[in-house]
Amino acid sequence: MKIPFYLILIGLLFQTHLYAQDTGEDQLGAWYEITSSNKISKKLSLSASFTNWDYQLPADKEHLLLGIVGLNYHFNNNVIVGAGYAYGDIDSTFDVNDIPHTKENRIIEQLVLLHKSNKTSFSHRFRLEQRFLQFPTENILIHRIRYRFKVKFPLNKTLFISTYDEIHFNLNEFDFQQNRVFAGLGIKINKNINSELGYVRHSFKTKSFHRLSLQLNLKYDFRKKNN
Repeated sequence: MKIPFYLILIGLLFQTHLYAQDTGEDQLGAWYEITSSNKISKKLSLSASFTNWDYQLPADKEHLLLGIVGLNYHFNNNVIVGAGYAYGDIDSTFDVNDIPHTKENRIIEQLVLLHKSNKTSFSHRFRLEQRFLQFPTENILIHRIRYRFKVKFPLNKTLFISTYDEIHFNLNEFDFQQNRVFAGLGIKINKNINSELGYVRHSFKTKSFHRLSLQLNLKYDFRKKNN
């Protein structure tokens, strides 16, 4: 029996649609992050961050929880080096490799370069990571390098535009791992607190995801002030 061509076409389109749904690419997720940078001396600062990624709204079981603490040395106002530790609890079944629930211990080394042109602020962050991943059946060590270029442009004393692009490469066998592009609007709440709300396109080799991003940034100076 011959099957009409239009039925074959409909079947192929339906199958493709189902595959796209299974990848999670048509789902809108959310990324929430709190960061803190605290000056403790002329040259040293402590940093911390907590990240919660929900890969679908409303929140479901697919998520990433990541906490980072670090110590930074400021050569001057424009050059900073740091080292830190992170712990992650990851359900990455959304990912290209369909990896099950994973625990991660991560060591971080980074270099940050800052500069300004007129009112626009630029930052370059180079980061090395040693990722100790605990899978249900094995433990592996992955070395990764990432580079982030970020721009902040003030609209007035309160509002600013923020955007960045960050690319990641695995170093065990040098290979592209992922890329994140963000664009959003920031608000300066006071001299110590600002917030950013925007959109992230999170891309892997064969998939891209759409995320809303909400970030709260805290910055304090705990040095003793001279009277």
